[in-house]
Amino acid sequence: MSADHRAPYLSIVATARNDNHGGDLLRRMQLFVDGVLAQCDRYRLPSELILVEWNPPTDRPRLVDALDWSWQGSSTDVRIIEVPPQRHRQFDHASQLPLFQMIGKNVGIRRARGSFVLATNIDILLSNELVAHIARQQLRSDRMYRLDRWDVDPNVPVDASVDERLAWCRSHCIRLEARDGTRDLRTGQFHRIYWKPTWRVRLLEALQDWRLVPTVTRKRLHLNACGDFTLMHRQRWEDVRGYAELQMYSMHLDSVLCTAAHFAGAREHVWRDPISMFHIEHGTGSGFTPEGQAALDARLAKAGIPQLKHAEFHKWAIEMRRTGEPLILNEADWGLRDESLPEASPGESSVASQDMKHESLSAA
Repeated sequence: MSADHRAPYLSIVATARNDNHGGDLLRRMQLFVDGVLAQCDRYRLPSELILVEWNPPTDRPRLVDALDWSWQGSSTDVRIIEVPPQRHRQFDHASQLPLFQMIGKNVGIRRARGSFVLATNIDILLSNELVAHIARQQLRSDRMYRLDRWDVDPNVPVDASVDERLAWCRSHCIRLEARDGTRDLRTGQFHRIYWKPTWRVRLLEALQDWRLVPTVTRKRLHLNACGDFTLMHRQRWEDVRGYAELQMYSMHLDSVLCTAAHFAGAREHVWRDPISMFHIEHGTGSGFTPEGQAALDARLAKAGIPQLKHAEFHKWAIEMRRTGEPLILNEADWGLRDESLPEASPGESSVASQDMKHESLSAA
């Protein structure tokens, strides 16, 4: 717990492993950690940062040792929860996919102590306006909070203050991930997610209130880059049992979560700039970008890693809208509820981390 022993208002949950995924991972993660800890302290936001360290490589330091935690202040507790390699190996496709991102987030969400839980990623910087707004502690328990994402050049300066880093991000945006699609700010090219409906679809939607025809389209939610920022009351996460724990690549699983949460009663609220987030660009094909989708799909196909196709998600979303009910895919023990997992915090003896490393090596 933090210095005054209050329960946190906000739990910030992300998952990672020290494997250099996407290139320069520790540097991107350090920027994320610095920003979260400094901003929560500045705005006196009672919070906890939960990093779920999934399947840590046995030949590299644990995150508790690999990152610089000197930004840590009195407002934020840091908890690093480990899912050991031996547990990872029990999942399908474990040899091809070293991290199950959404199951990892569920591990953190399930163990979060905050009233509200933000699921995000380790290459995200939050704007000061966003953290200050949350620190007012006026979030509503019946809302699902979303916002646009600004992608930025990867060379965010490490040797700068948090404010200087954010100013740099503002002047080095390369892409905007908005509700209707993605705009490349360098070329002006726009990749649309939602298309304008035909007059027939509009007529069907107009008539649905009269119950003359079934609903045939999916709800127009802000699903673009929703895996990087979804903020809800802890009970809303419980209502849908977290992210779908499908043992596959994480594509569209965040969209399934947000759609299910909407139909479980969490009304979407989209914040507007300057309440925003910045995403540090990663290597092409390591995660989704419009121009890198082909490379990502090829890498997954070559490795034999399944992913949820857009058509399948679209079918599920239409069914949720037709029935008005969320799609719940997880059992009650989601988030590895019944498993005792190692946990560490910065400032604790690194001997504990080394002991866990030796245990993992022995079990390998």
